[in-house]
Amino acid sequence: MSGFRKEKLAELYRRVATEFLQKNIPATDFILGITNIDISDKLSRLKIYFSVWPDQKEKDVIKSLEGLKKELRAEVGEKVKTKFVPEVEFILDESEKKRLKIEKLLNKEK
Repeated sequence: MSGFRKEKLAELYRRVATEFLQKNIPATDFILGITNIDISDKLSRLKIYFSVWPDQKEKDVIKSLEGLKKELRAEVGEKVKTKFVPEVEFILDESEKKRLKIEKLLNKEK
């Protein structure tokens, strides 16, 4: 699949996932953000990377997301017209935590 098509699909999947999560996970005491979308070459797997703030809410959010996988897949199949509907996988993006940790260590060295 061409890189351009993959980028367009990723953006479309991001919009659908964002709208779906805003409707289905009432974020009253935390912030949930989609940080990246990764689509397998054969469009069989959709990896949604996300972050949660504050960190103490991660376990609750992960549990909620796992319970919504099938519903999100159905929503993706309904709104994005492709031959196959990808399996949805949620992955906690810890890159920001790692960045902050490295930054803290570097500042400590000064």
